[in-house]
Order: sequence, then C-alpha cells, then structure tokens
Amino acid sequence: MKILDRYLLREYLVTAFYCVTGLALLQVVYDLVYHFSKLLEARITLVQGVRYYLGSLAPHLEFMLPAGILLATLYTLWQLSRHGELTAMRASGISLYRIMLPFLLIGFAFTLGMGLLKETIAPDAALWAREFEANHFKEPEQRLFHNLAYYNAIDQRMWMIGMTDLNKPGILHHTRISEERPDRTLVRDWHISRAEWLDNQWWLFGVQVQDYNSEGNPMGALRPVPGSEQGLERLNWLEKPDDFANEVTPTEFMTTREVLRYLRRHPDISDKALARSRVDLHLRMAMPWACVIVTLFGIPAGARTARQSVINGVLTTLLFFVVFYALTQVGAFLGKRELLAPWLGAWLSNIVFFAAGLRNLRLMK
Repeated sequence: MKILDRYLLREYLVTAFYCVTGLALLQVVYDLVYHFSKLLEARITLVQGVRYYLGSLAPHLEFMLPAGILLATLYTLWQLSRHGELTAMRASGISLYRIMLPFLLIGFAFTLGMGLLKETIAPDAALWAREFEANHFKEPEQRLFHNLAYYNAIDQRMWMIGMTDLNKPGILHHTRISEERPDRTLVRDWHISRAEWLDNQWWLFGVQVQDYNSEGNPMGALRPVPGSEQGLERLNWLEKPDDFANEVTPTEFMTTREVLRYLRRHPDISDKALARSRVDLHLRMAMPWACVIVTLFGIPAGARTARQSVINGVLTTLLFFVVFYALTQVGAFLGKRELLAPWLGAWLSNIVFFAAGLRNLRLMK
C-alpha cells in the first residue's frame, strides 16, 4: 500500500468513525431522554443496557452508516481541499480518480459490513431489543405461544401447536399434525403429547393416530402408537423449529435465508402478499449499497467545498440524502402495489442515483 493510500485511509477512517459514532450517540441520547425513568425503575444491568442499545441501533444501520460515510467524505475532502493537499497531489501527476479510490473502497467495505450484520446478528439483536422494551425492560424468561398454526404447503402438512416457548422452539406441547392428499382431504391426524427436535429430526412422544379413508372420512377411533412413550422418530418431516418461530416474526427481523425459506414453504400466499415480501427481500439486499452511492455523491461535493461555500455543499448533499430515501420509499410503494416489478421497486433509487453519481464523478475537474 502506498503512503498516499495509507494517509487518505487514516484521515477518512478516523473521520468516519467519529461521524458514525456521533450519529449513534444521538440516537442513544434521544432514546434515553424518552426512556430514562423506565430504565431506572426496571433496574437493568449494564450488560442489558448495552445489549438493548446495540439492538435498538440495528434497524437504523441503513440510515446511520450511509449518513456517517457521507459526512466523513465531505469533511475529509474539505480538509484536503482547504489545505491545498488535493492540488498538491494532482500537481504531482496523481489523477483525481486515483485519489478518490480509497474513499470508494471504504464505501464498498461499509456496504459489505452492513450486509453481513443484517444477515447475522442484527435481526436477532433488534428483535430482542424490541421485546425487551415491550416487556418493560425486563428480559422475558419465556416467550410462550398458544395455538400456533403452521401449514407446509409443499408437503401438505398442517401443524396445530397447542403451546411452545419460542426461546426453546424445538419443544412442542399438545400438537396436532394433519397430513393431507393433493385434493386437501385428510390422510392421517397425529395427536402428540410432546414433540422434540433432536439430532435434526423430530421425535414424537405420547402419540395417538386417526386414519381417514380416500374420501377424508375417519376410519375407526383414535389409536395409540406402541412405543411412542419412549419416542417415535420421523425422518421425513422436514419442518424445522425456526419455521414455527418465523410464523410470528416480522420479516424485518428475519435474515434473507429465513425469508426465502418462508416463501418456499408458503407458495400459496396471495400475489399482493408475495409482492410485499419480494420487495422487502430486495430492499434488504439493496440498502447496504447506499454506502457506495453516497460516496459517489460526496466526493464531487467535498472536492468543491474549498472553492464554494461549505454550507452549499452540505445542503446539497443533505438534499440528495433526503431525495434518495424518498425515492426508495416511492419505489417500495410501487413495487408492493404491483405497479413495478418487486426487484425494480426496491432497486429504483440505487439505479437512478448510482448512474447520477457516476456522471458527477466524470464531470469532476
């Protein structure tokens, strides 16, 4: 790595750290003002407080990180321009595009980092923070759900779960599982006292079975399955505990893989619901790229601040920021109303502003 790259990266990364941290602290302070008395009353521990605020920041990553990158780009380039360092670099024969390369690489790195966080720890952290707040800032020992229904449209199996704890979704109580034919008539009902997910398969305990004829009418009475008190193994049932948890989890608290699995397991959902889910799925992939796009706009604005008013540069980029996210909402709205293809609605602002950002870079002098 050249000395120039190390210098630019150091200046830029330090500024980006302060900008992103400052925005995060503003969010934390705002929340503290609103919830301070409740936090004191709940007597939360330091660990719980840190975990809560990290989780509450997770849904705002797609706004905080691009905003921090944009401010860092403006400030760093303004400093380089004000002290004549950009002019000296160009006078040494270094092209302006070569100077801007470290800025774009950092934007790309933030894009990858945001995408990784949204697909790993961020969804669970955000869900925990929301439930922690809803439970009056006390960590729930149990997350009990009663009469939870799950239909596997691929294998045509309906699960009616009498009770489960989503902290331990691999244990189901008083569950009825109905197997169906392609014409939706019943084949068999399983009445299960307890089901456990062990070694990547279901084990059933205390099982009684009701069989049905080809017309879906019951044949005989419920009959106990011998040996089920010690556990009955079901290798061909591919439903997983996470599938049941996803039934009651909003999509914003799910990873892309979980959303895709949900859609595969629900091929019979309405076109309108499918469009909403697909738009949300594409938005999850599109929003991290805002870090690169704001860098494309911040570079020309920051490089011009030494010759123009700093206020004008800041206002211009802030206007861009507002319009970018407004167009994102418009595209999502049109996609969910099926007026645009779901992928196009989610990626609309990225496509428009990426093209405009490249044009601004080409016009730099």
